[in-house]
Amino acid sequence: MPPTIGLVHGLGGTSATMQPLADLLVAAGHRVATVTLPGHGTVPEHLVDVTWHDWLVAVPDADVLVGQSLGAALALAAAAQRSDVRAVVAINAPAPDPDALEGLEWRHSRGHEWMEGPPLAEGEAGYDRLPLTSLVQMVEGVLATDLSAVAVPVLLVTGALDDMVESHSADVLADAIAGPVTRLVLPRSGHVATFGPDLALLVDSITRLL
Repeated sequence: MPPTIGLVHGLGGTSATMQPLADLLVAAGHRVATVTLPGHGTVPEHLVDVTWHDWLVAVPDADVLVGQSLGAALALAAAAQRSDVRAVVAINAPAPDPDALEGLEWRHSRGHEWMEGPPLAEGEAGYDRLPLTSLVQMVEGVLATDLSAVAVPVLLVTGALDDMVESHSADVLADAIAGPVTRLVLPRSGHVATFGPDLALLVDSITRLL
């Protein structure tokens, strides 16, 4: 039986964010499971009290986890804790960043409660604003993940045109992950790489990883 591939979207998105990739993987003969994470797919206010743990336990049971942005961070965290995960594809994953947490906490201390959401790709549905609490949960969760416990093969994917996650994040992650790491740059893709023009390259790389 072929492995199941679990797809996990980013902060503010939904399972539909991963659908273009899911469609190509299914067409290539793979079994795919998608998820809309808690607090997503309704209104931004529903994210306010959602925790990193809530997101982590919603990650699909799958042999291979493919995540984008927040979803990539969750996929790595799941691989660090679960024995059923055999490989991870982390697309534009944020690296641990204490300065980012300090900046968010400073904004919160000044009375800020919301931040503008990430730019949506053409055709993508998602939130146009995000509660500061959800960003704090994401950054704290990334900081708490023991990357040295990720012993499975990892494909680190970087969109060359990503303006949300800095390109050196993949370098930081590659140095910290214990398992074998393969790097892939999508030359024409931005942050939401699943809506980018390099999907065929991404699918081919996932297939070779399997």
